[in-house]
Amino acid sequence: MEKLKTKLDIKRLESDIIKKISPRIEQMIKIEVVKTIADALEEPYYPPEKMIKKEFIKEVEEASKRVKEGKSELLTFEELQEEWKKKHES
Repeated sequence: MEKLKTKLDIKRLESDIIKKISPRIEQMIKIEVVKTIADALEEPYYPPEKMIKKEFIKEVEEASKRVKEGKSELLTFEELQEEWKKKHES
């Protein structure tokens, strides 16, 4: 009889432990699933830096440098479109 009581006590203890930790485990799983989904959705929109053309990175760095030096100019949207067309459609 003593053994039976001990087994029942162990089962109750196991059950209590499971009840206490299962919400945390569920939360951790949900977080991982959300991270995985977010990464999958981000991938097509934000390619890894190694996939970005080096010339584009260089242009951005040069533009940042001009802004820091105060040599940037303010363009309207239309002017910006024209500048871009001249540069990229030739």
